[in-house]
Amino acid sequence: MNPREQKQMNDTLATLQQRGDIFTRNMLNSKLRVAQMQMALKEADALIVANRDKTKKKAIGLLNLHVLTPNDAYQRADGLNPTKLADINQKKLVANLEARLNKALIRHSETVNENNGIKHKVDKLRRKRLNDNFNRLSLEKKLRRLQELMDKVMETAAEASDQREKAAEAKNALLSVNIDEAAVFNEEYNDLGAYIDNQNELLEESIAKAAKAVKFDDSEEDYIDTRGALTVENEKEIKEKLLELDELKKKHIEDKKAAEAKINMYNQDFADLRAVSMLDDYDKIVAVFCKNEEETFSMFNFIQTVNQETDHILEQHARLEEEIMSYADDQKAKEQERKDIVESYDRQVKEAKEGRERAIGLSSDEQKTVEKIAKKVQTLFYKIQCDQLLESGNKAGGKGTGAAISSESRLAVLSGQGVTENNILHFMGLIEERAVQIIGEYVRAESQGGGSKAGSRTGSRAGGGRRPSISHGPKDPSEIRNMPTALEIDSESEEEDDDKPKSIEYMRKTMQEKTLNASAGRGQGSRSKKNVRGRK
Repeated sequence: MNPREQKQMNDTLATLQQRGDIFTRNMLNSKLRVAQMQMALKEADALIVANRDKTKKKAIGLLNLHVLTPNDAYQRADGLNPTKLADINQKKLVANLEARLNKALIRHSETVNENNGIKHKVDKLRRKRLNDNFNRLSLEKKLRRLQELMDKVMETAAEASDQREKAAEAKNALLSVNIDEAAVFNEEYNDLGAYIDNQNELLEESIAKAAKAVKFDDSEEDYIDTRGALTVENEKEIKEKLLELDELKKKHIEDKKAAEAKINMYNQDFADLRAVSMLDDYDKIVAVFCKNEEETFSMFNFIQTVNQETDHILEQHARLEEEIMSYADDQKAKEQERKDIVESYDRQVKEAKEGRERAIGLSSDEQKTVEKIAKKVQTLFYKIQCDQLLESGNKAGGKGTGAAISSESRLAVLSGQGVTENNILHFMGLIEERAVQIIGEYVRAESQGGGSKAGSRTGSRAGGGRRPSISHGPKDPSEIRNMPTALEIDSESEEEDDDKPKSIEYMRKTMQEKTLNASAGRGQGSRSKKNVRGRK
């Protein structure tokens, strides 16, 4: 692996480490955010429970505000309870949010487990990479040593091969030169031997001819430029050839000396080679050299195998880097998806909290409105003495109308209850009927007052008796004039609103006092009317 690939791999691992740190930081931030949201949700739930209990106590106190019966069974709040419904709806909403939160926590746990598995896998790959790097470094060192040793062996083998080739070439050259020189020498030697034999023969012939010439001397026409069978020019040529042969002989002697020096040098190199290899036989030296050549080639094959394994490891590393990159992209996509889901959950929780706050505000406003209306209706109900309808109906002894019976039945149903959202219309109906009765009583009282001035017909009606009123309202117009108006009722209700909260015992005591005062007023009114009738 070259330094560039090593640097690229280190940069890639550093980038992956940074991404892993970012993912870990984001996961810790998400955990902290979830914990904060859970704490805020717990605080909101505790506040809701406290407000719910407080509202429930206020609602029960309002519903049981003017209950006069000592029976505990009639003091319970009956009918539609908006607080209970709001409580049920809030519990459903909280259960839904808790289920969604549990799903989100499960998803978060799955993501954390998956991230832990991926971290273990990455750690395993990192350990494997470190081990591979260590093995690669050790193999590179070993390979470097083997390469150095192989280079030395190859250099020695190359030098020995060069020396062997040079020695073989020199030997072959010397053999060829010696063969050529021997052939030339033999040819020249044969020529010289033949020439010497020829000269000897010619010398003998010339001697014989000279002897004959001296003895006989009978001829003067002999050729004076001949010496024996050769001329002077032939002798010169032979001398020149002899000189050339001497020079050639000297040259051959020098070449022979140089060849002997080379042979001595080769013998010295061979002796050094035998001393190095500690072998004496030439064939053994050649066998050792061949063996070294085979070891060198086997080492070369081993190096090739190591290089192939290194290339395979590099390919595996490249594939692992690709897998790491693809896994990083997948993790990035999953993290983005998880982030979007968490953001959507945060928005939903925020919207739920806002909706819950709005619902709480609306519920409190509606509860306040209902409390005000209920207080005013209940105050007006007791101000005009609608609770006395049952008593007046019983005194009527069945002579009343169907409307009176219906009112008595509704009053019997409502006698043990306070003003609620379900029965407020019934209370208002009773108030309306009571108002109609009061107006009717007032009209009858006015008509009776006008008839008493007419004479005995009115006296006979007075003596014969009059149908008793179905209510305990005032029978004198002066008493009707002294009754509180709507403005006074509203002002008194506002004063009561300012004085709230009041206990049930206080309200019972107040109603008993009002009832006694009303009974005393009715007794005084009846006595005054009897006195007036007696005077008449």
